[in-house]
Amino acid sequence: MTTSVTRFVVTHLDRNGYRTFAHHRQGRDTYETRAEAEKWIEAAHNWNGLETLARFYGLPLEVRACECYPGHFDPQRIIPEEGDK
Repeated sequence: MTTSVTRFVVTHLDRNGYRTFAHHRQGRDTYETRAEAEKWIEAAHNWNGLETLARFYGLPLEVRACECYPGHFDPQRIIPEEGDK
């Protein structure tokens, strides 16, 4: 049995400058492909504009790979796999 699957998440910079999840750490907020996650970022920019996004997220928003549990796709870590500064 597979212990993890790679999914993609939208990330932002927290108040300390660390990259972290932009959404809930739940499977419903992960994406099967990098392109799907990037599409969410593009749509968010189009809906809200940069100024509004900056009130809620530390910019820039970026897509990161994330190891998730198979089946329900909840992330296995608190910080995305590439969760560096």
